[in-house]
Amino acid sequence: MNCAHKESTPDLFEDLITPDDAYAQLRARLMPIKDKIIMITRGGHEESIFRRVGADYMARLAYDLGDIPYMPDGGMFGMRLSLNNHPVMFWGYATHGWGGARTIGAKIKKVEDLANVADVDILILSHDHTAAIHRLNVLEPPRSRIRCDRAMYMNIKRQILINTGGFVRYQGYIQRKGYVPQDLGTPRIRLEIHNTRKDGGYSNYRKDLHASL
Repeated sequence: MNCAHKESTPDLFEDLITPDDAYAQLRARLMPIKDKIIMITRGGHEESIFRRVGADYMARLAYDLGDIPYMPDGGMFGMRLSLNNHPVMFWGYATHGWGGARTIGAKIKKVEDLANVADVDILILSHDHTAAIHRLNVLEPPRSRIRCDRAMYMNIKRQILINTGGFVRYQGYIQRKGYVPQDLGTPRIRLEIHNTRKDGGYSNYRKDLHASL
């Protein structure tokens, strides 16, 4: 939504619809996929209008779409998948984002910093108008079948870092401030469970995470 006002960066007088009309269009677009929405958070434009007049359009959207979990400042979410009746939880953390960043490295650095906030599989950051994918691999100790009479092997845990991109065409304040044109859309995340058991061995279910633009 464009929640511009006279002193804001987003364009006010170039936008020919009111915030209420923009909200109605947004709700109509999301209604057919409401059952696929995991969580709603508040964006920078919506934050601006909330601080000025106390109207929270994203809280209203979460309610209108069917009481979708609303985390205005960001939050954690989980998805449970199953393979051969073996359930596995995937955890993620998402927030809109903060500050300014011009270079790709600076934008990725912010979502990398977010990895210090939550020990999850997927970290999602918006705000910077650039879609990007990165990942971190960290060592973790074994969590099952631990024995003291044989060598134990550490596991490598993958974390996917996502900069979500945007849906604003190259015009207005984005062009005026010299931001580079962006790819419209957002990365796709794929979650899988793999069983690495060899013949006669124990079942070993592991998470596998991938993302693409």
